[in-house]
Amino acid sequence: MMKHFFRLKNIQLSLSMIAVAYSAISCSDLEEQVYSQVNIDKFYSTEDQAQLALNGVYSIFLGGDIYRDGIWTTLNDVTSFTLKGGGSANGSGDRSGIDNEWNTFTWTADALELSTEWNNNYQAVNRANTLIDKVLASSIADNAKSRLIGEAIFMRAFIYFDLVKLFGGVPLYTKGTADLSEAYLPRNTVEEVYAQIITDLQEAQTYLSPFEPSNQSIGKATYASATALLAKVYLQQRNWAKAAEEAKKIMDMDYFSLLADYENIRNPEFHNGSEQIFSIQTGGNGNLNSQIYQTRFIYLAGPPAQNLPDGKNVLFHSLKDVVIFQAEENFFNSTPETYRKWWTMRKKMPYYYNNSVSAGNLVQDTVEMYAPFLVKYHRIDFSSGNLHEGVNFPILRYADVLLTYAEAINEENNGPTAAAYDALNAVRQRARAVGTEFEQPESIYPDISGVGQVEFREAVLNEYKREFAGEGHFRSDLLRHDLYISNAQANGATAASDNHKLFPLPSTQLSTNSELEQNPGY
Repeated sequence: MMKHFFRLKNIQLSLSMIAVAYSAISCSDLEEQVYSQVNIDKFYSTEDQAQLALNGVYSIFLGGDIYRDGIWTTLNDVTSFTLKGGGSANGSGDRSGIDNEWNTFTWTADALELSTEWNNNYQAVNRANTLIDKVLASSIADNAKSRLIGEAIFMRAFIYFDLVKLFGGVPLYTKGTADLSEAYLPRNTVEEVYAQIITDLQEAQTYLSPFEPSNQSIGKATYASATALLAKVYLQQRNWAKAAEEAKKIMDMDYFSLLADYENIRNPEFHNGSEQIFSIQTGGNGNLNSQIYQTRFIYLAGPPAQNLPDGKNVLFHSLKDVVIFQAEENFFNSTPETYRKWWTMRKKMPYYYNNSVSAGNLVQDTVEMYAPFLVKYHRIDFSSGNLHEGVNFPILRYADVLLTYAEAINEENNGPTAAAYDALNAVRQRARAVGTEFEQPESIYPDISGVGQVEFREAVLNEYKREFAGEGHFRSDLLRHDLYISNAQANGATAASDNHKLFPLPSTQLSTNSELEQNPGY
């Protein structure tokens, strides 16, 4: 078995072949030919073959552009006004004066981002379903079978959780699609989708128990992944008691903890460590400097080439002036000057390149940029002058577990308890680098104390906003407290209305599947 199951550079061709071999057709791409079932059954005869098929499920999230090219970030960060820009096409130059459908709330069902999100997610669902069906019927050893099925069920739940938050009720597929007659399903209700997600995650907990640190360390879904995601699912449903219960299970495992230095969350040296419960794994190993843009998001969100007031042109990466995202100016200015902010977004950079990207042209000096940029994924190897390619995209972090617990306790008890304060303040203390050589005084970002339910809720929401900027969280947090539309309107999106709490189903789906009904208002 591969040491690092998600090393895309080595398996990309094999995954493409497997997708054909086991007929992993997208539920959205219904014109594809359906192949014979014989090869599918033969393929799942060994653990290694099933593992390679499972890699094909995971690979959708990097190779499928949702996270790599920032579509998830567009739909969730740009529409909640932590980032500016977004869109699927490359752009360049200052984005602060550019409005598009995502920050004006004028998107339509024809948006490429929506069809890409739908298509890739359902392709992954079908791959997961096919794997589950075939592995259950295989003669693979029970312990390996349990792990493979548990990971696939987790991924299916993860996908449906993303889909239900974006679109509301969506069609539920729980068996591999073997022919076109099985592909046209109507929408399930939101309640039915959530019920399936919860059932899947509870089953995943069983299949993946006990927790295996060795699987965690190479980026696989584990019992902890399923438990942390289940806590988030309950939280989004406002089932505060169950959310706190599941979050506490992670806290009591005595395995996960906050990394003391916020910088290290995306440091390849600390991949899949004590903070990262589940992340989208990137191509290459943790220290590879390849410049081949496998993790394009680090370029699309990082600072582009700029002309300084003295006429000097400076570079920060090989793609030069390409940029899709930059931090919202209001968000940047309202964020306290913590150590965490420095490693999240900056308007000044402590290095630049002259003329071309190479170690010899790297200058370690401070330059001011024309706008604040998201730098949390922008990591440089000063010895080679290249950017690290192996920067994972985090989905579930221990900080998220602590804030989930703090929020759930506050809502369930109509006010914070000592445990809720401890959880929230642990994240705030890390923001000011407590316990490190970079520690800032408490006055920079004080602990929260002596507040009521509403004030504590506001503090937690602000913490989500600052801790997870650029990670696709804040839209869900706002929706959970019915603040998404008012936040948009306060940020100038006058077109925002209640129908925008959900995105429209892609027009390509409506034209293909007559069983689907569009969301109201589109």
